[in-house]
Amino acid sequence: MTYAMNSNDATQLQAETSKAVGPSSQAHAYVHLYLPLITIVFHIFCTPTIARFLGFTEDEGWKPMLLVAFSAIPTYLLGSLVYPANRPDPSPEERIRFTRKNYLYRAAVIFTYGRLYGTPFNIIFYTMDLVCSFAADVVIGERLVGAPQRQSEFLVALLWVAGSAVLQRLIPISNSGIGVLVGAADRTLWRTAYVALVDDVVGVLTRPDVRTLTGKGTLILLQTFTIMSFVILFFAWLRRFNEPTNEVVGPAAFDTEAFDKEVLSEKAQDAR
Repeated sequence: MTYAMNSNDATQLQAETSKAVGPSSQAHAYVHLYLPLITIVFHIFCTPTIARFLGFTEDEGWKPMLLVAFSAIPTYLLGSLVYPANRPDPSPEERIRFTRKNYLYRAAVIFTYGRLYGTPFNIIFYTMDLVCSFAADVVIGERLVGAPQRQSEFLVALLWVAGSAVLQRLIPISNSGIGVLVGAADRTLWRTAYVALVDDVVGVLTRPDVRTLTGKGTLILLQTFTIMSFVILFFAWLRRFNEPTNEVVGPAAFDTEAFDKEVLSEKAQDAR
C-alpha cells in the first residue's frame, strides 16, 4: 500500500511539474543546442564578408576567429532569455548518453571520425571501428541506467588513450604481433574518446547547469568550442576542395587508417 501511494504521489508530482513547465518551455529546452548551430550558419555565410569589410588579410586569419569565438557570448545570452529556468532534473532515462540512446547515433558519430579531415571512407575499417566501439564500452565500463553517472566520459576515455600511448612507447607496433594489437586498441580508444567528447558536449548543451556560475561558464566554453570547431572545419573543407593536395596535415595526421593500410601492405609483402 505504501509503495502504491508513493508511486501515485510521484506520478502526480510529475504531472504538476509538466504543467508548471508548459509546452512553450518544453520547446525552448534545447535552445542552447540549436542556437550555436544557427550561429555557425551565420558565420559560414557572413564572416568572410565581415573580414573583408574590416580589412583583414589572409595572414590575419586569427582575427576573424576572434569574432567567431566572441559570438558564443551573445549566443548564450540570447538562449538564456528563453531557456526554462524551472526545468526539472532529468530522469534516469534522460541521463543516457546521446550515442547510447540509439545505435544509429553512434554509427553516425563514428562515421564522421576521419571524414572531418578528408580521410577516404573505407567500409571495412568503419565496420571494425563500429564493432570495437561496443567492445570498448565493455572494457571501460558503461554505467547502468539509474546508477550515478560520470561527470565526463571524455576525461575517462582520455586516461585510456594516455595509457595506450605509454604501451606503444614500450611495445613498438612494427616489431611484434602484440604491437599490432596495441595499435589496433589505440585506434579504438581514440575513436572512443571522440564519441565520448560528442556525448559530453551534447549532454551539456541539452542539459546545462545554469544555476551556478561554473555551469554557466562551462556552457559558454562548450558553445565557443562547438561554434569554432564547425566554422574552422567548414572553411578547411572549402580550402581543400578549392586547392586539392595530397599532404596530410593537422589532426588528419593522427588518423590511423592510412597507417593501418601501410602495415597490412608490409605484412603482405613479407608473406610473399
